[in-house]
Parts: sequence; C-alpha cells; structure tokens
Amino acid sequence: MNQKVSLPIGVVTKRFQRRVRQREKRHRNRNGQREWPAARARYGSDFTRLLAPREINLLGKTARQQTLTFCRKIREAYLQSHRNVVLDFSQTKKIMAIGMLVVVAEVDRAQRMGRAEQRIVCKLPDGDSTEAEIVRQVLDQIELLQRTSHAQIHSDRTSFDDSVRHWRYATGTRVDEEPGDVLDEYEGRVAPALMEKMQIGLVEAITNSLHHAYQAGRLDNCREFRERRWWMFTHELDGMLQVIVCDLGIGISRSLPMKWDRNILKKIRNFFRFLPPDLASIKTALVLGETSTEETNRGKGMHQIWNALHESDVGGVVIMSGSSHLAYDAEEAETAEGNYDTSLLGTLISWKVSVSDAARESDGGNCD
Repeated sequence: MNQKVSLPIGVVTKRFQRRVRQREKRHRNRNGQREWPAARARYGSDFTRLLAPREINLLGKTARQQTLTFCRKIREAYLQSHRNVVLDFSQTKKIMAIGMLVVVAEVDRAQRMGRAEQRIVCKLPDGDSTEAEIVRQVLDQIELLQRTSHAQIHSDRTSFDDSVRHWRYATGTRVDEEPGDVLDEYEGRVAPALMEKMQIGLVEAITNSLHHAYQAGRLDNCREFRERRWWMFTHELDGMLQVIVCDLGIGISRSLPMKWDRNILKKIRNFFRFLPPDLASIKTALVLGETSTEETNRGKGMHQIWNALHESDVGGVVIMSGSSHLAYDAEEAETAEGNYDTSLLGTLISWKVSVSDAARESDGGNCD
C-alpha cells in the first residue's frame, strides 16, 4: 500500500520559494517586459519595465533584433500607451556604440514627443563585476542617467575605463550647432586630405538628413513629429577616432524618390536589381553622390566619407538604413554587406580613422 510521506516544514518552504522564484523569472521575461507585481511596487503600477538586451548592437542578427525590439517597445509603451517606463539594464553585459546611439536617440525622441508628466527611469546592473561597472559608466558618460533623473553614481568621470571615458555625445536640429566643429580638436592629428573629406562628408550627411529624412511620416505607428534632429557619438581609443551619426527619419530607400528624378533612379537601380531593396538603395545613393559633386544636399555626404576611407589604409565605414548595411574595411580593402529581418527606422553612418599618438586627455561628455 502506498503511504503518503510528510516532508519537513523546512523542505516544503524551500520548495515553495523556489517555485515562486521560477514563476517570477518566467513572468518578468515575457515579451521582454518585467511585469511581476513585486517589481511594479517599486516604481508604481503605471510603470512598464522594459528589459534591455544583454548586448546592445546593430551588427549581428540576434543583437540587432533584440536592440531594435527594445527601441520599438520604448515607443509602444511611452508614446502609444502613454505609460511611464523603466529601462532595465540589469542584464546588459555589452554595449556597442553603433547600437547605443540608436537607443539614446529613441529615448531622446520619446521624451521630446511624450507628455510633460511622463517619466523614463533607468535600472542599472548590480554587483561588482567589470561588466556591470562598464555598463554603469557608459550610461553615465553619455548622460542617459542625467536625462532620466537618476541619482549621481560617479563623482569623477576621469576615472572611467579607457573604453568609456572618451565617448562624446551631441544632438541638434541645425547643421551649425555641432557638426561643423566636432572634428576641430583632431586637426593636425588626422591626415589633412582625409580630414577635409570627413568634415565635408559629415556636414553634408547631416544637412542631407535634415533636408530629406523627415519629409514624410516614419511609419512607426506614433504620431507625426516634425522636429528634424540628428544624434552623434564620437569616440577615441587606441589611436582610432570613431564618428557615428544617425537620424530617425524615413530612410534612404524612401528619401531617394523625393530628391531624384525617377528615370535616373530606375537606370541606376537596374544595376542592383538582384539585391535587397534597402541595400540597393544604399548603393544607389553612393553612385548618385559620385555624380552630384556640384550640387549641395544631394546625397554626396555619404559618398565623401565612403570615398575618403577608400583612400586610407586603416579604419573603415559602415552605412545602415532600413534592413541593410554596407561596410568597407580599409585595412583589409574589403567590402561587406548584410541584410536583416529587422529594420532600422532611419539612417546611420559610422566611420573610423587613425589619429596620431599626440592624444590629449579630456573629461566629461557634451550633450545639448
């Protein structure tokens, strides 16, 4: 005969607690949100907690999908549902500048579009691990914590890790607010011909995005927002300067027909007809930039940067728009391209060039 065995009360309690923890873990990870009642109690029932990816990046299928999904959930919760938001970076282990700029841009845009009483707050990773501290330093350096009214966690940014403390952030709605001067401190440390093309390319690329990227709705299911804004990171490390600039506009494929004759576009696109549409549009824009050197704001900014890196033996450039990216590695003299299932709603250009060893120390970040 089977007999029912009674377990000691301590065993039952531990088993119950383990099941509760398992339920909580499943619940908070559902749909990338943490909705467990105990978690809501800290911030209030009107907060939606959004779990940031373990890796914030736009290169790599998984990291890109998770990063852009995180951005979409910010828009849905804050702009569509009009809820307060907790950006939970507690599980984030790695942050790449090319992905973080888009996250910062989405947060900044959401705050500018949202209601005055709405709030966005951040939850940071706990613990003394190097990974956790680097994430905390990055969020402080780019002033995301300041923008979300987080309490000060570092008193001295000059003590930050070398991979963090050289990041600089800027944003604006006019070409003359930052871009024309952003590379001035590198004058004499970058080859003069390369510097000239980079300066021209940067200003032209931003001017072009301000003129054309916001000529129509973004198709993100949010209300139309007519502010024409760019966002930028600069980052110097190990003798390399990285400049990343993005807009949150309509992308290259939608903007091309608004500024170019359709017959011209059709002729050029015939050369790329077997490529994915967004990749074909990026390559078309580069061809048009080659032929428009006498016209301003006609797409030659990307071409100037692309061409400058082709004349260098170090560094590289990446252009992203929609579901595609096109990249060139100057050291390997190789071009790479990719197409993804997820779409970047906007355009991003990132490039790296060599700078001299006469690096000067500076602290803090710049943010308008």
